[in-house]
Amino acid sequence: MFLDNIPVHNLDESDFFVAERIENCAPLNFRGSHCHNFYELLFFMETGPKESHSIDFTEHPLQSNQIFLIRPGQVHTMKLKEQKGFLFAINRDYFERLCLHIESYADYSFPDILTLPGSEAPAVRRIANLIYAEHEGLHRKSLLNSYMHAFITHLLLLHTDTPGNQDIRVNRVLSLIDTHFISERTTDFYAREVNLSNKRMNELTKKAVGHTVKQLIDQRLLLEAKRMISHGTSSFKEIAFDLGFSEASYFTRFFKEQSGYTPEQFRSLLKKDLS
Repeated sequence: MFLDNIPVHNLDESDFFVAERIENCAPLNFRGSHCHNFYELLFFMETGPKESHSIDFTEHPLQSNQIFLIRPGQVHTMKLKEQKGFLFAINRDYFERLCLHIESYADYSFPDILTLPGSEAPAVRRIANLIYAEHEGLHRKSLLNSYMHAFITHLLLLHTDTPGNQDIRVNRVLSLIDTHFISERTTDFYAREVNLSNKRMNELTKKAVGHTVKQLIDQRLLLEAKRMISHGTSSFKEIAFDLGFSEASYFTRFFKEQSGYTPEQFRSLLKKDLS
């Protein structure tokens, strides 16, 4: 059995969020891959050359004035080097407490990555500094709530005002896929749910995100498979069954077609990366 080597970082339920400076974080907390039971906002105010981090096995180059939202369950890998900025660890229900529903279907496309325009960066930096100073100082919850609400609202407005945001129906399809990708593998189900023909729905998703609905379902299945393999607590046969494959051989074939690796090869790559 593969070692259970993807630790889950937990946030105490009594803490609505925790604020840290990235440059002051303990390197041990970023050693190897890990995932969270909370949301994590990483605000990189400064980065060194050729720095990057990985979210759900996709590598992202870093640059200054860049914000990443890492959602619960996503696998994250980053080496601390010259990055400076803020890390905000946020409880799952905190956005709802602030009436900021970033995971409702209308806002489902809130980006994993947001690069701040030069004109907006100073304001966002000021708010982040206020959050951190209050968190480390008097820790007055009413002020922390107000500052965090202002910070998230600013980001939401920046995203909403970005030209070319997706059709709300595409966001709805993406949300449905994330909920039903194991049990509903055909495009008919999603077309019915958004009251579109298969052809029209595929036209919209292709234009918005570059993929058909079937491709998006396969990508979501592959991502979940990678996450399950990375946790290392289940056999490939168990993973295949949990993902709705009738035979482990079908799962292996699907994984190889989608990723270029067999599940065994992918697990070996994770071992090598973490050794």
